Amino acid sequence: MPDKDELLDAVGRRLLEQLEQRATSDTILKLAEAWAWLASPDQPHGQSQGSS
Repeated sequence: MPDKDELLDAVGRRLLEQLEQRATSDTILKLAEAWAWLASPDQPHGQSQGSS
């Protein structure tokens, strides 16, 4: 199982690749959200904030 830093690196690389390929904003948002959850899992992120 990859560690946190390896996961952050992998998601970051994927995000950059998608930006270069002019991916949809939805794709970029999902990847950025994944990176944020990995980087700071205890912080509120994206749609989960106040959506309960």
